[in-house]
Amino acid sequence: MKRFLALATTAALVLGSTNAVAFGSTFADINTVPWPGAAAFIDEAASLGLMSGYTENGKKYCKPRNNVTYCEATQLMYSIMKTYYKQDVTNDTITKWKPIMDAYKIPSWAYNAVAYSLDKGILVTNDLSKFMKGNTQQAATREDVGVIFGKALGKVYTVDMNATLTFKDASSISKASVPYLDLLYDKKIMVGDDYNKFNPKVNINRSEMAVLSVKTYKLLTGSSGGGSTTTPETPSSGSVTGTIVNASVLENGDLFCGVKTSTGAGLNLFGKKGTAKAYYDGKEIEFSEIGSGDSVTVTYANGDIKTITVTKSVNGIGNKQTFDLVDMTSNKITVKDGSKEKTYTMTDDVKVYLDEKSTTPSRIYSALDNGDDFSVTIYLNADDKVTKLYATTKNDNPKTGVLTDLDDDELTIKVNGKSYDYDVDSNVEVKDELTDLSFKDLKKRYDDTDFNVTLTTNSKNVVTKITVNYAEDELNGVLTKMTSRDITIEAQGDSHTYKLDSDADVKVDGKSKDIDYLKDNYKDTSYRVALTINRYDEVTDIVAVKETMSNSKGIIKDITSSKIEIKDKDGETHTYELLDDTDDIDVTINGRSSSFSDLKKKYENYDYEAELSFKNKQVSKIKAVNTEADEGQLRSIDKDEITIVVDDDKISFDLDDDVEVELDDEEITLSKFISKFNDIDDLENFDVKLKFNKDRTKVTKIEAETVSSRRDVSGKLTDISSSRVEVDDKKYYLSNDFRKSKDVGGDVDNYDDLKKYFDKGDKYKVELKLDRNGDVTYIKATER
Repeated sequence: MKRFLALATTAALVLGSTNAVAFGSTFADINTVPWPGAAAFIDEAASLGLMSGYTENGKKYCKPRNNVTYCEATQLMYSIMKTYYKQDVTNDTITKWKPIMDAYKIPSWAYNAVAYSLDKGILVTNDLSKFMKGNTQQAATREDVGVIFGKALGKVYTVDMNATLTFKDASSISKASVPYLDLLYDKKIMVGDDYNKFNPKVNINRSEMAVLSVKTYKLLTGSSGGGSTTTPETPSSGSVTGTIVNASVLENGDLFCGVKTSTGAGLNLFGKKGTAKAYYDGKEIEFSEIGSGDSVTVTYANGDIKTITVTKSVNGIGNKQTFDLVDMTSNKITVKDGSKEKTYTMTDDVKVYLDEKSTTPSRIYSALDNGDDFSVTIYLNADDKVTKLYATTKNDNPKTGVLTDLDDDELTIKVNGKSYDYDVDSNVEVKDELTDLSFKDLKKRYDDTDFNVTLTTNSKNVVTKITVNYAEDELNGVLTKMTSRDITIEAQGDSHTYKLDSDADVKVDGKSKDIDYLKDNYKDTSYRVALTINRYDEVTDIVAVKETMSNSKGIIKDITSSKIEIKDKDGETHTYELLDDTDDIDVTINGRSSSFSDLKKKYENYDYEAELSFKNKQVSKIKAVNTEADEGQLRSIDKDEITIVVDDDKISFDLDDDVEVELDDEEITLSKFISKFNDIDDLENFDVKLKFNKDRTKVTKIEAETVSSRRDVSGKLTDISSSRVEVDDKKYYLSNDFRKSKDVGGDVDNYDDLKKYFDKGDKYKVELKLDRNGDVTYIKATER
C-alpha cells in the first residue's frame, strides 16, 4: 500500500496562502465514509495538500475506513507545523536523531517528521517502540495521535497540566495524556462520539485523521473559529501590550511567540536573530529567557518583531546560574557550587539543551555515566525550580602553552611536555601587547621564537583568538639587569646582554619613558621586553610591559608547593608555576597581608578569586578574595557597607539600597540595626548571615542573631608578628587601641620583647583578652 500522506505543497509553505476550495470529490470511494460529514473533511484535506490518497487502476481512492500508522500521523502533524512556523527541520537535527530512528527501524521517508518531533519533545524515544513491529508500521490509537497533535499545539497554546476530562471512558485514558486531549477538546478538534466516549484505545482511521488535520491546520492559519481562545493572527505592523501564550526559539535562532493582547485578540509574531531585540529592566536579554505568561510590550513591522520588552516575568528573567554538573536524574540535578554541592528540582516541562541543541535529561546523565564532564547554565523560576538547562561539554585540554606548530587552519601548543592540537578559525585574532604582531608574522616567527600563548575558543573548540603572553628569543625576554650602558634579558634559559645606543627610545606600558625609569624599577617590577638593535648590535628601541598572563584572574582550584591552578570566568583552567621559594610570594587575603601557607589552608574551605602577578614567568604575587563566605561575626556596618569576620579575615560587602534586615527573627530597619550595633556593650555582638543579588555584588538581606562575645582565650603561642598573634594556630589581630609597651604582662614586659624571645625559640602559654570584635586588648604571657 502506498503512503497516503504528502508533504505540504510549495504553495502551502507560505503561511495563510492555501485556502479551502469547494469542488466535487475526486475520490471514487468517497461514499464509503464512516459518517456523512467525513466526506467534506477528506476532500478539504486533499485540497490543502495534506492527504493525497491512492491511485489504483486509473482511479483515486481515499479508503476512509483504513487505519493510520504512527509514522503517517507524525508526518501529517509535521507538515502542518512546518507550514505554520514557515521553517523545515535542519539536517543537523536529522543527523542527531538518525541513530535512534535507525534503532527503531523508522522508515527514511518519516525521518524529518520524527526527528522534528523528538527534538521538540513531542515524542520521546520510548514512544518509538510503538511505531514499528519488525519492518511493519503499526496502526496508531486515537489517544496516542491526540497526544502527538496536542503536544504540537502546546507549542502555540497554553496547556492546562491540571485539566480533567468528562468523557464517559475518561478512566481509560492515561493521566499523562489528559492535558493534551483537553487542549484538543477545548479547540473543538477531538470531541468524542455521540455517546460522549473518546474511545482512546481504538485505532484512528483516515476519516478521523482528515477531521483532525483540517481542523488543526485551519486553527493555526486563522481560518477556523473553534476553541475558547482567540485564534492568533499574523499582523502587519504596530505596537501591542499583552501576555505571552507561547514562546519558542527556532532552529535558526529566530524567536516565535504568540501574544494574547490586552483586548483579548491573538497575534503570532516572529523575531529575527540579530535584528529583533528583547529587553527586561532596561537591559537586553536573550530570546530564550522569554516564557509563557510573561507580560510584554511588542513593537513590530510586517509581522516581524522590532523590540519585545518584558514588563513582568513569571519564571524570572536573568535568574540563571552556571555550575559544574555533578549528577543528574530524570527530575533533579546536582551541581558543584564552589566547595559545596547543591541539588535542584526540574519542572515537568523543563527544556534541556546539550551543546546548543535540544535534548533530554536521559542523554546527559547517560553521558555522565560514560565519564563526560559538563558545565550547566540553569534558569530558575520563583520556586527555585529549573525551567531551562543548557549543558556544555567541557573540554579540559589546556589553553595556555608554547606554540610549536601553526598553519592557516591548525595549531599545536605544548604543555608539560604534551602536545595539544586545535583547529583555527579563518578570522582568528592575534593580540600581543608588545608588538603589532599579525597572524602572518606569527606563522613566520614561531619556528625561531618561543611564543607562550593563551587560546580563546568558541563553542566548537575552534581557536578564535591567540594572545601572546610572552615571546622568547635573542631579542625578546624578561629584563634581568639594567645599567646606563647595558641591558640584559633572559630567554630560552640563556642570558643576552647588549650595549645601549645613547639615543635609545623606551616605552613602558605604552608610555614614553627614559632609561633611568627602567633602571630604577626593574628590580621591583618584572618586565617583558622586545628589543630592536642596529648593525652594531646596539639597542635602539626598548618596548617593555609588566609581565602578565592573559588569564591571570580566576577562582583557585588547586595549590601545590610548585603550582597554582585557577579557573577563569569562561570556565577554562590555567596552571602556573610558583616562585621556587613560596615564602617569597607576596600574598594578600581579603586585603590583609598573609602567607602562602595560610592561603593553601583556606582555599579548600571557600572559593577564593585570585589575581596573579608574575616574575620571570613564575607567580610572584597573589591577591586572593573570599567570594563565597556569607556568614560571620559582624565587625562594622553603615548605610553603605557591612564588614564581617570569616576565618580571622575581615571581608566587606556593599549593601543594596533596599537591603532587608532581620534581628533575632524579627524585621528591623537598617538604621535601627546600625544603632543597636553601635550601642551594644563589649559582652555582645551579632552573628550574621548574608544574602546577595544574582551577581553577588550587593547584600540584599542581613539575618542577624545576638550572641555573647568570647572575651578570653588561652593556649600555646604558635606564632607572632607585628600585628597579630597565633594561639593554637588560630590568628588574633591586635586591636587599634592595643599598646605594645603596656598591654603585655606575665613573664615579659612588652610586646616587642615577647616577639624577640619567641623568635629566639622561647615557648609561651598566653591568655588573651578580646574586645567585642575579637581583637586583642591584653596579653598575659607565661614561659613554659
